[in-house]
Amino acid sequence: MKKTLIIISIVLLMLLTACNSSSKVVDDYDTSQLSADFGDDEAYEIGANADGMPVFKNHQKALQQAQIDYKEGFAATAKEHDLKPISQKNYKNYMTYAWQLETKDETVVQQGVMIAKFLDIYENSFE
Repeated sequence: MKKTLIIISIVLLMLLTACNSSSKVVDDYDTSQLSADFGDDEAYEIGANADGMPVFKNHQKALQQAQIDYKEGFAATAKEHDLKPISQKNYKNYMTYAWQLETKDETVVQQGVMIAKFLDIYENSFE
């Protein structure tokens, strides 16, 4: 009986943890509060997590789309700071460096700024 209660308690705790995951969208989010407009692509759909923070409804799909939309910015950031391709493990490095790219190409500079703004929301899925 004790073992059964312990197992049930563990399962319930795991379910509660999954339900309160910071990546789970639980409400709408007023995107007019954001400092960036990522356009109408459904990959960038944003909702609010349990803490009311903006999160991408599908953070993996959003990252894939960002890598397409800001390709030059990601490449410049990786090159300037000797980074591996962006991933869930190293995105904070890109967030730190992308907004401060040292190039005269204004398009790449703007992409770096957008990458930093994108990653500011992206990180809410893991914090």
